[in-house]
Amino acid sequence: MPELQNAVIRFFSGNNPLNVIILFFLGILIRLPYFISPVIPQSAETDGILYGLMIKALHPTGVVFPFIYPIIVYLLVFTQAIMFNGLINDQKLFTSPNYLLALCYLVISSIVPEWNVLSPVLIINTVLVWAWPGMVGLYHQSNPKTVLFNIGFGFGLAAFFYFPSVYLLLLLIVALLLFRPFYIAEWLIAILGILTPFYFLLVYLFVWDHWDLTAKVIPSQSLKLPTITFGWQFWVEVGLIILPLLAGLLISYNSSARMLVQTRKSWNFMIFYLIIALLIPFVNSYAGITHWMLAVIPISLFHASFGFNLKKKLFPELFFWLSLLWIVTNYVVLNR
Repeated sequence: MPELQNAVIRFFSGNNPLNVIILFFLGILIRLPYFISPVIPQSAETDGILYGLMIKALHPTGVVFPFIYPIIVYLLVFTQAIMFNGLINDQKLFTSPNYLLALCYLVISSIVPEWNVLSPVLIINTVLVWAWPGMVGLYHQSNPKTVLFNIGFGFGLAAFFYFPSVYLLLLLIVALLLFRPFYIAEWLIAILGILTPFYFLLVYLFVWDHWDLTAKVIPSQSLKLPTITFGWQFWVEVGLIILPLLAGLLISYNSSARMLVQTRKSWNFMIFYLIIALLIPFVNSYAGITHWMLAVIPISLFHASFGFNLKKKLFPELFFWLSLLWIVTNYVVLNR
């Protein structure tokens, strides 16, 4: 009986390639309400110029075929989940390969309604997944200047979807401090990479006399608290995300002490990643918690640690089923 109760977590703790297919259909099932009743995204003041152009380009198709939006969202989320899961297995952050991180990513990104809608931060998560192995792999690079420039360029480009993401430079700085000896040239290359997309765009605006768009490309920056409704639904969502996260942080801290130095540094890097991703949405923040989806990547890793490293899977299994129950209640009963 205990084996049946812990079946899901134990099943995805293995490395069966069939898990990818199962996760694909499980993810569709979790997001089924959004496929049935698609949500059309709207541009907000914090959205970058590229995101606005993308929404305008999709609008004619979206009017005729609104299902294009949940399809794009799901393809992005599923691709991010599988890619990051594979990268974590390659880096050996767990003692054996597994698919728990992908499972956690699909579930966590469905708990909050705003995270199921096409948004600039969802697109930026793809950039972060792409950049992550380059950052944690800096320690074995003999000449990382090309890698640093490419990562910086990706982060700079991400700012055209959501400008506060330019502060992901802090994440790159943390990676340099953790994984590289100090070389001023490497730091300058990383900063140059971030500035390069802005340089080309500003040159374009100047040449074609669209200088008035500069304010939209580089908006004024200020710290502000987001407008959040602290109802019981909010606290349920926070509980389902935060409690396993705290447990995963504690467990990963204890288990990483027995790992290799570079693996331990990778776990520490994810803690900094989490902190930076939680702080960025306070820059030019508006209503809702949409932009905290930046933190779903590190959160899903610590949720996976919570499920993988515990010998008794009762509590991880309990949170998994509670999360699914909340998703069903949230989208069907409450009709949110």
